[in-house]
Amino acid sequence: MLDEVLDDSQPTEEPTRSTNDTRWLHAYVLCEGTWKAGNASIPGYLIKYDSLWNEISRTQVGDTGNALIKYGSKLYCAVSGNGLTADNGGIRVFNAGTGTALTSLIQYDDPKSGHKIMPRHLAAHGGKVYISLYSGAVMSIDTLVYAKQNSLALAATYSEGICVANDQVYVCNSGNANDTSAGSGNTISVLPLDLSEEDQLTIVSNPKLIKQAPDGTIYFNALGNYTTESSALYKLTTTGYSQITDQVGGFGIGADAVYTADIDWMSMDYDTHLKKVTFAGVVSQFNVSTLPDFMFGYSVSVNPYNGDVCIGQSMGQDLNIFKSDGTGPTHTIETGVANVNSVVFAN
Repeated sequence: MLDEVLDDSQPTEEPTRSTNDTRWLHAYVLCEGTWKAGNASIPGYLIKYDSLWNEISRTQVGDTGNALIKYGSKLYCAVSGNGLTADNGGIRVFNAGTGTALTSLIQYDDPKSGHKIMPRHLAAHGGKVYISLYSGAVMSIDTLVYAKQNSLALAATYSEGICVANDQVYVCNSGNANDTSAGSGNTISVLPLDLSEEDQLTIVSNPKLIKQAPDGTIYFNALGNYTTESSALYKLTTTGYSQITDQVGGFGIGADAVYTADIDWMSMDYDTHLKKVTFAGVVSQFNVSTLPDFMFGYSVSVNPYNGDVCIGQSMGQDLNIFKSDGTGPTHTIETGVANVNSVVFAN
């Protein structure tokens, strides 16, 4: 199979451009589980489906599956654990062709907290996987024996989204240097690939995810303060950043557009808002007529083979799948595990 012969220096995630061959064989769905729920806690799971969305297998990954990427022939899963001092976070590695586990939970010493790492998000480039750490640090590992390569404690806390673009590493920080809780941070750290030093961009408060589009644009979202300051989508510019649209709690990037999701916690029915943003900056509503009740749209993943848009449910178990024009949902998958985090496709 193709996935078994690819080397581990392939692009970071599933390619964002749709290929001429729209067939795909497997989808891997990462569900976070229920975080900090005591004895009733449900751990995170990685669930494998075939192209008809029939479940093939499921694997418990640990406490809170927080990120999943495909790089070369492997899947890398960040398991956050349930706290900065819990010492139960780490990285799991799976075969992208079969879904079988290649490792148990690999734990690393955090360069900042004095505990084991609490990883949040992943990116990959040049034979390394880059990991943002909730302590306010970043590290990289190799893709052969998964040994720690480089790390740096950042002048920030509660680091979140990470991407590699233009031979630089970008990390969103939802906390500033001395913060004791997330939400007030307003920086993006910019580092060389060897993580030897840090520059910072000052932006809006509470940045979450950061990704590069096929046209080279770097997009990020920020969650605001959850009350008077709305979440929004932004892009980095040569002079700083600019806002594109509001109500963006999560987003994914396709071949020619950014797809966004947000939950209106102030509305009676906790309405989900979905939008489509072209790379030219044109914003439109995405599916205005057939959204499921109490959808709680949380995560957004785009199928690179056919352009389908996958919206994961917060608190619930559902994965709703739409065509790129908003038709649907064509499928609603009941995963059986709360908080659908991400979907990665393989052929």
